[in-house]
Amino acid sequence: MGLIKGFKCLSAGAMFVVVLWLLVISGFYTFAAYQAGTILSNNKTTSAERHAARMSEDKTEAAKTSFDLSLIAADAPVEVSKVRVGIYLDRVIGLSTKSTDWTADFYVWFRWKDKDLDPGNSFQVIGGEILSKNEITAKVKKENGDFYSLYRVTARITKFFNIMRYPLDNHMLTIHIEEEKRAWHHVQYVPDVDDSKHSSRVKIPGYMIDGDPLLVVKPHAYKSDRGDPTGEGIAGKTYSQFIYGLDIKRPDWGLYFKMFQGLFASVAIAFLAFLFYPTSGERISLGVGAFFASVASSNLNLRQIPGVSMVTMTDMMNGIAMATIFLSLWASVISARLAANEQYIEASKKLDTIMLTIFVIGYVTANVVIALSASVI
Repeated sequence: MGLIKGFKCLSAGAMFVVVLWLLVISGFYTFAAYQAGTILSNNKTTSAERHAARMSEDKTEAAKTSFDLSLIAADAPVEVSKVRVGIYLDRVIGLSTKSTDWTADFYVWFRWKDKDLDPGNSFQVIGGEILSKNEITAKVKKENGDFYSLYRVTARITKFFNIMRYPLDNHMLTIHIEEEKRAWHHVQYVPDVDDSKHSSRVKIPGYMIDGDPLLVVKPHAYKSDRGDPTGEGIAGKTYSQFIYGLDIKRPDWGLYFKMFQGLFASVAIAFLAFLFYPTSGERISLGVGAFFASVASSNLNLRQIPGVSMVTMTDMMNGIAMATIFLSLWASVISARLAANEQYIEASKKLDTIMLTIFVIGYVTANVVIALSASVI
């Protein structure tokens, strides 16, 4: 009641401006929190669905070449040789969301029965480059009649990390091993579920491993037969691919607060302006200084991620902070214009109190909604 009473002295026009301005501030935070929260939440859901499709035997990941097992089977009368494949991830040498790649050091082994095969000499790492390949155990026949070979491989793998929710992001690191020479109707991989693991030495700065490795074998269909004159149809364009997947996520909120502490401090400094007298010239200078500090902090944050066209969580945080400071400058101007009329001084002080409350609640709420919508912690 005291706040309402303080505005009774205002003219109808001044009251309209005050009410409209308070609605603008409240509306901005409501819109920003809803839009940002919806975008980030949808991105998190889409990412989970994409990871699930990637590790599914019968689903094709979005934007990948689809396959139809029934068509492949009908087009492939040749007897298939089964090859059991497993991976032991020994270490992650490096990972960079900005350079869009990661480097893995791992053991890969093969067990099979067909004496005419040597799958260790005919596999490739899809979406990556084998930096080194050392044969630990050459093709050898075991007592049970199986052939076996073991290799230690270092590979740099291209991965376009989904950085929309950075620095509260999660990812799936995948190693795709594919038979290079023989198509799906000649050789098919079988995942070695029992022995495919990751070492306890696997550490990734800024991330933690989330669960055990996921394994799947699925056909990898190509859009072209690459000029093969044999004309084997759709089966000749499809190869067996073994996928080793490892989920990683942020272990805590440490990086989040480290990245945005400067931004939060800039906004907090801008809010101090409402504690000054309405006509104080220091209010504007304080807000201007806070605005340029937020711009500097935003530039530093953007250097941590690759240049992309999408609006990321970092962009949202930076944008809301700069908009908040800009709106607080306008708030100081409106308050000062009211206080220029001596009979409106008390109303101006009351307005400062209301605006500070709305700014603090709105800014904090928007940031909490954004963080919770993005996080999987």
